[in-house]
Amino acid sequence: MAITTNEELLVARKLIIEVSRQLHDAGLLVRTWGNISQRVDDSSFLITPSGIKYEDLTPEMIVKVNINDLSYEGDVLPSSEKAVHAACYKARPDVDFIVHTHQVYASCVGTLGLKKVLTYFDDTDVVIPVAPYALPGTEKLATNVAETIKKFPDANGLIMANHGTICMGATADDAVFEAKKMEVASHNFLVDVCKTDMTHGVCTGYNSHLENGVIVYDSPDTPIRVKEIHEKIYKRRPDVKYIVHNKSEAVMTVSRRASHMRPLLDDFAQLIGYSVKVPSNEHGKDGQSYHNIRKNVNAVFSLNDGAYCVGSTYDDAMAVAIVLDKGCIAYIAVMRNGEGHYLSFWESYKMNRHYRKSYSKLADKKGN
Repeated sequence: MAITTNEELLVARKLIIEVSRQLHDAGLLVRTWGNISQRVDDSSFLITPSGIKYEDLTPEMIVKVNINDLSYEGDVLPSSEKAVHAACYKARPDVDFIVHTHQVYASCVGTLGLKKVLTYFDDTDVVIPVAPYALPGTEKLATNVAETIKKFPDANGLIMANHGTICMGATADDAVFEAKKMEVASHNFLVDVCKTDMTHGVCTGYNSHLENGVIVYDSPDTPIRVKEIHEKIYKRRPDVKYIVHNKSEAVMTVSRRASHMRPLLDDFAQLIGYSVKVPSNEHGKDGQSYHNIRKNVNAVFSLNDGAYCVGSTYDDAMAVAIVLDKGCIAYIAVMRNGEGHYLSFWESYKMNRHYRKSYSKLADKKGN
C-alpha cells in the first residue's frame, strides 16, 4: 500500500527507527552497521542514513530515495547500500520492508564460498541463497543481489557473501522474523556442518586508557606482562587512546592456533586491517617477547591470551573487539569446513583505506 500523506510518512519513519532499535537490542544491529528501509510507492522508499548510530536516529534523518535513479531528498546522506535496497524493491514488488544486517552467524556462513546454504529452522528445511561477493556500496553488489533474488524468487532472505544479510517482507514484522530465523538457521549450519558452536561477544580481560598521557588500567591487578604490552602499543601507536583486551572463546582459540588472519568479512577489513599476524611463539628472533603492533592494524594478538583491540575512543576499541570476535568465528568455521572465500588483498586494502578516510572526515565534521 502506497504511503501518500506527510502523516503516513512520519509514521513510517518512526517505524523504521523502532525496528532498528528492536534489532539493535536483539544484537542483530550494532553501531551504524546495516540499514533498514520501507517502500513508499513504486518509485521511492525510505532508508536509514549513513554513519549515524541507531540510538541517535530521529524521524527527519530517515531519507526518501528514488528507486530508479537513487536521488534523494534533503541534506542527510542515505545508506551507502541504497542501490541494494532499490534492486530488491524492483525485483520483488510484493516486498515493502527490508532489513540489512551484519548479524554474526549468517555473516560467518557467508564466508564459506557456498552458493546456497541448506539448513533448518524449527525442524523445517531452509534454503538460504548466497549472493556472490562484490565490494560494499557498489552497483555490482546490487546486481548480484538482484540476480540471486531472480534465481530464488520464493526466498525472503539471502546472504551477501563476506558481508551480511538482506531480509525482506510485506511488513516490518515479516522482515524482522526473517532476520531472526536466518540467524538461528545459520547457527544450526555452523554447529552441524562446521562443528563451530561459539557464543558471540566480547569477554574482556585487562583494559586500559590514557588520561593526560598516563596509562590508567581498569583492573588494579593487571599483570606486569600485560602492562608491558599496553605500554608498547601506546608507544608505537600514538593515535590509540583506548585498549580493550578481548578474551572471547573464538579470539582465544585463534590466539592459540593461528599464525595469520586474512579478512573473511568486509567489516573486519575496514575496522581491523587487511592482514593480522598472530604470534606462533612467545619470543621473537631477538629472544624478547613479540607482538605485531602495526599502523592501521587495530588488533594485536598475544599467544594464548586473546587480542588487544585499539581505538581513539572506547567505542572504537569496542567496535574492533566485536568485529574481531565475529571474524574469529568465521575463521574457525572456514578452517573446520575445509573451504572458504577470503577477501583479496586489493579488496581488503581498498576498504580499509576508504573507511579510514571516511572516518577521518566524519571525525573532522564532529569536531567543527
